[in-house]
Amino acid sequence: MTEVFSFCFLLSAFCFLLSAFCFLPSAFCLLPLQSCRVSLALFFALYCLEAGLFFTVVPWTRVWTVNPLLHHNLAIGMWADNPFVRGFISGFGVVHLIIGVKDIVRIGRARRTGGTAE
Repeated sequence: MTEVFSFCFLLSAFCFLLSAFCFLPSAFCLLPLQSCRVSLALFFALYCLEAGLFFTVVPWTRVWTVNPLLHHNLAIGMWADNPFVRGFISGFGVVHLIIGVKDIVRIGRARRTGGTAE
């Protein structure tokens, strides 16, 4: 499970660095403007996929069960261990996954037709 989290972290760090070029002035931008728009959209889509995977999986793992932040207070611990709360958070993750997949499909279609992925 640790490998999945480290892979997701490295993927998000790479996408963050790639999208950082879009916020530089045009004289310093190493990527063309169209490419910056696509990389920003791709960064958002990959973020949604990563967050969706995290929110869908983690509430049902040991990371959630033995988390000292959630179980420091008895009331919050009982609330966090409720299966309905875990299901709600997993549903939140599924929504992120759907948004990420739709954005990647939209970017792919825009690239095939030659349009912009805005």
